[in-house]
Amino acid sequence: MLHFLVGIAITVATWLGLRRLVGAPLLGRPEPHRMVILLIDAFPFLAGFGLFLLPTGRPILAGLAVLCLGIGMGVADRVKRVVLDEPVVFADRAELIEVVRHPRLYLAFVGTGRMVLATIVILLIIVWLIDLERPLWPVSLLQAALLASAAVIIGRALFVVPTAPALLGRLRRFYDRLAISRDPAMDAARLGLLAACIVQATLARAERPQRQLAAQARSWPELPANGPILIVQGESFVDARRLDLSLVDHLPNFARLQREAVSSGKLMVPCWGANTIRSELAVLTGLGGDDVGLDRYNPYEHFARVPLPSLARQARAAGYRTICVHPYDASFYYRDKVMPLLGFDQFIGLEGFADAARNGPYVSDLAVAEMVAARVREHGPRVLVFAITMENHGPWDAKHDALAPAALPEAWRNLADAPAIGRWLKHLQSTDSMIPVLRDAIAATGSPGWLVFYGDHQPSLTGAFQAPGVADRRSDYAIWGSDAAAGARMDLAAEDIADRLMRAMGVR
Repeated sequence: MLHFLVGIAITVATWLGLRRLVGAPLLGRPEPHRMVILLIDAFPFLAGFGLFLLPTGRPILAGLAVLCLGIGMGVADRVKRVVLDEPVVFADRAELIEVVRHPRLYLAFVGTGRMVLATIVILLIIVWLIDLERPLWPVSLLQAALLASAAVIIGRALFVVPTAPALLGRLRRFYDRLAISRDPAMDAARLGLLAACIVQATLARAERPQRQLAAQARSWPELPANGPILIVQGESFVDARRLDLSLVDHLPNFARLQREAVSSGKLMVPCWGANTIRSELAVLTGLGGDDVGLDRYNPYEHFARVPLPSLARQARAAGYRTICVHPYDASFYYRDKVMPLLGFDQFIGLEGFADAARNGPYVSDLAVAEMVAARVREHGPRVLVFAITMENHGPWDAKHDALAPAALPEAWRNLADAPAIGRWLKHLQSTDSMIPVLRDAIAATGSPGWLVFYGDHQPSLTGAFQAPGVADRRSDYAIWGSDAAAGARMDLAAEDIADRLMRAMGVR
């Protein structure tokens, strides 16, 4: 009995500790439904304790397993708030498999060495406790395997959002009475981190069909069939010239593009530091955060799994060949499944860059520009290519040192992340070098064409990048037409890019 009480105490302490970490009152706020909110937040911890206890019979071990998961959740939340300026959200569950498949994109921000050391320590403690703690009931190896399988099945049933329409509708109506803000930080601080994830996941599923139908019903004008349309989404691309006067000559090609652009300026994007697909969907479909709802945190997991009107779909209807290019794993963020639904005839992933040059750990931006130019030569003027670059993806660690870092402005040289900023600035110049290649590709068709060039988000350089740019988290964009007159500067939101391009093309 003592072992059981100790295990429960560890579990409850883990729950309360995580509440304290995210700023939620330990026993909730004095409001209606307070006990229900606390129960929703505590349920995953208590259920997890039971599911670990079932196959092991060891309550202290079960409590420590919950503690390890709670610590992992707390670390993930702290790191995500620093690196991406948002807490853990329900959509992050889709990232768990990607941590294993693409560890560099995740663990480097925590510290790979620390993660490996922590894993070893946890495994040693588990082995030690299995030997030390007597089970409450005898469990053979076969029984443990069967019970563990049953625990996994039960756990999945408990934590997966219900699909039955009647139950989902009742939960939605109840959660609406809780006055959910739908802001992840505010809801976590009021409900608790896991309660916020559970409630938001349920609301996202309940609202998704209606939002998808509304998106599919949006009318788009017909596009004229004339010259090529090239769209470049630059990874972590920001016009560095506006951050420090000494960088005025840092991006000469982008500076010229903006001077000659039909429209250019700052771009309000729906993310900071990462989550490229949020900007991606907004630009291609014209859908803002209010249109996508809670699915905006990972719109490719569920929301964009139906055919959606988009710039690519309209171009295809006008007789264009539509191609998406991204020099990375095609299945990452389900792009291989989503891009056809957004109207792309072809998706070229990392397999198309087997012999391409790299700058640091990723395929160079210049290689991406050459791939786009080759597609224009292959298909002629009636082609739309959407390129998603990768070279300037973080973390900007020593693996980028093959590329000599750019000289830093004097004001930045003593910042903690000064070496990372230097690498980021150097990669910006590589992104800038894409522009002449793309302009030449358009000119070679003999038809008037269009180049849209924008940054997906600012880089996740934490305090170092915030020092020069903390007041403005927008990226930058330019819409250039080879035969179009230069226009005025105009700041936009990412979801307005397609409309602005079509207006420049004469489409109403």
